[in-house]
Amino acid sequence: MQSILTRFTRFVLWRTGLGRKIAARFWQIRSDDSAHEQLLMRQENVFDNLPTEFEDPVFSTFIAEDSAKWNTQTEYVIGIDDVLIEPERLLGTSGFNELVEQTVVFKHDRQYPYILPHLLNRGSAKPIEKAVLYDGSATRNYYHHFVDALSSLTVWDRTDVPRDLPLLVNRYVYEQPYFQYLYKKSHQFRSLNWRIVEPNEWLRVGKLYKMQALHFGKETWRQMRQLYELPESRPHRRVFLNRDRKLYGRYLANEDEVWAMLQRHGFEMVLAEHLTIDEQAQLFQETEHMVALHGAGLIQMFFMNPKFSQIIELMPANYLMPLYYWQAYTMGMRYYDVVVGGDMKDGKDYPVDVQQLEAAVVRMLANDSPMPVYGKTQVTA
Repeated sequence: MQSILTRFTRFVLWRTGLGRKIAARFWQIRSDDSAHEQLLMRQENVFDNLPTEFEDPVFSTFIAEDSAKWNTQTEYVIGIDDVLIEPERLLGTSGFNELVEQTVVFKHDRQYPYILPHLLNRGSAKPIEKAVLYDGSATRNYYHHFVDALSSLTVWDRTDVPRDLPLLVNRYVYEQPYFQYLYKKSHQFRSLNWRIVEPNEWLRVGKLYKMQALHFGKETWRQMRQLYELPESRPHRRVFLNRDRKLYGRYLANEDEVWAMLQRHGFEMVLAEHLTIDEQAQLFQETEHMVALHGAGLIQMFFMNPKFSQIIELMPANYLMPLYYWQAYTMGMRYYDVVVGGDMKDGKDYPVDVQQLEAAVVRMLANDSPMPVYGKTQVTA
């Protein structure tokens, strides 16, 4: 447990931005892949055939431009010699002050090891000959659990890295409900050689293997679903996945009108945040038609049966996001459409045109194409 003084000091350094400035000056970023042993290094254009024509021209333009930006993705397995692993986020360092870039998960909100603990503990780290780095921070929610952590395991079999090596996960991630749900369900996942790094335990790894998959590669998501050992079931429910406005922003200003319309079409309203992890997974497995507000809960369409699942995502005009369309396309979902509402005010509410949404719902319910349909495009191959 951290002392009150330590927590207070970190809070002040974070709030003032001083801690980040000091860390940025202290740490040198070691990012050159060519300096590591490359067991696998490959790029692929994952969105080359992504349909981008929707009823809303603004979203069509947005999705085309953003998908082109993130089209080329990289998968790799590299071996890094002599890495010091700190316990809080499993960030790897080399030498006196080199931060190994490949161990940093969130680069847009730069992660750095805490300097003083690094200086005090680096000399007493426990030696490990070889290990695979899994996760020390990404599994803070379901989205990053899938895209940044679990996905990495899907490239392991394409190298000669032994499958019985210790797989490093810190105590924080290990105890997250997303990790524990899969750990209890999947014999394959549970049987890996997990090495739990305790809060005050520092490791020095002679050879550290770091893996990264194509984040939105079709094979990546197929293998992740195999890990969950999901049953082949026929979904039947029509669900309106709403958000609890007492807990979150980004809710509908005209929720009552939207809900009245959806009820006429046989939908039930569900707030996923009020369900357990098991109940949420079961909900998505049983859902055939879903209307959902954009939010992290939508990542759980992972549990839907792609052969039958049909989804409409609602999002504000000033908060367009591609993530769950990319996921639907990657998984081969039978149907995906989006309805863009008005601007979101102060990060809270936004309206949706009920007639426009109802027209989209009618199109979805009437869809009888055996092939995937994305927006205005039916996939033929």
